[in-house]
Amino acid sequence: MAISLRHQPYKALYTAFEFVGTVLVKVPFWLLLSIPRSWRPRPSWSMKDSFLIQLLRNLVSVRAKTMSKAASGYPTRQLGALGEGVYCVWVTPIPKLVVGDLAVWSRTASVSSIHVQGYWYCKSVNATIPKRALPGEKVLYSLHGGAYTYDTAHPSGVNAKVIQRLLNLDCSINCAFAIDYRLSSGSSNPFPAALVDALAGYYHLVHTIGFNPSNIIIEGSAAGGNLALALTRYLIDYYGHSEAVDLPDVPGSLILLSPWADIGLAPVKARLESATINNTKSWLVSDYMFGPQCPMTSYSQHVFLGPHGTDVAAINEYISPSSRHPLLDLDFEDFPRTFISAGAAENLLPQIRLLRDRMVRDLGHDDKGSEKRGKVTYHEAPDASHHCLALPFAIQKDAQRELLAAISEWLVGSM
Repeated sequence: MAISLRHQPYKALYTAFEFVGTVLVKVPFWLLLSIPRSWRPRPSWSMKDSFLIQLLRNLVSVRAKTMSKAASGYPTRQLGALGEGVYCVWVTPIPKLVVGDLAVWSRTASVSSIHVQGYWYCKSVNATIPKRALPGEKVLYSLHGGAYTYDTAHPSGVNAKVIQRLLNLDCSINCAFAIDYRLSSGSSNPFPAALVDALAGYYHLVHTIGFNPSNIIIEGSAAGGNLALALTRYLIDYYGHSEAVDLPDVPGSLILLSPWADIGLAPVKARLESATINNTKSWLVSDYMFGPQCPMTSYSQHVFLGPHGTDVAAINEYISPSSRHPLLDLDFEDFPRTFISAGAAENLLPQIRLLRDRMVRDLGHDDKGSEKRGKVTYHEAPDASHHCLALPFAIQKDAQRELLAAISEWLVGSM
């Protein structure tokens, strides 16, 4: 009988063994290899950054191996005020907007539109839950990362810090709304559950609160970036469709932070792509997520794709817009103004660059010196890991500061 580390008592035993092994063996090893600058994953990194990235990668690996299959999401949260400027609300189902291919995929995966929770983050601590949008008011619609299998829009999640930092960049954006979409786990909530929930959140902003779609900035990080692309593509494909008469128009702009753009990528191909990312002289890794040997990658891919499988994912533009499969047929015409960020040391870099190239092909590059400016702005942080804005303990703080400055400049240009 196979032993599952996702169930007790094996989960507790493995976690205890891993803790002891990490403290007594791995930590001294990482520290030793982080002393010579040439042995670090990136020579420009400090010893602290080199060590903490290894520790974070190890924590991600342990979490993936022990993640409970029964945990298909987060428990019901308290509604109303959760703290200074943070509020939780219910978002109603939108079954009438699930049409076309989305309806087919939903039936295949036994997914339906349900009530989900959303969280308002207000810049002012004295602000109340937005009831109606003011004319011309802008809002940030945030889709959190977590490989579609963990994290949350709740203030306890990693994404809350990212939202607050983005709100502080632009005085014209006073609030952000984050949807707590369903997470994939075991056989529960595969694609397109998260897309259906994201659509419900977007509909809530437009039809319940009254925001003009052109004043909505969708921000997505990692899996959230994938979700932002899928949501936008669905709005483009089916806006004005006879079966979805209330479907909102396309958002005004997108912010994609280290988007996971090729979920159908096979592990062997991922290993070949990431071979150029890491320092070949180092025994340490330069990224904490989405590596070819990262258990989180294979687990998340498996439970998210569910009955659809990797073969379908490789040719589905909603799932893998950076797929190199010859049968994939997609374009980005009619997509809004887009800001894309990546880290030069992250494992997703090849697929993010391919996403950039495809979007620039159809939308043009936003070159300030050109008379005819395109819609795509790309920022690649030198030697930064995956989604550096979410890194704790001030890891890669210079890369975070440069990225925030680039986003701030881009936001000013969109006014």
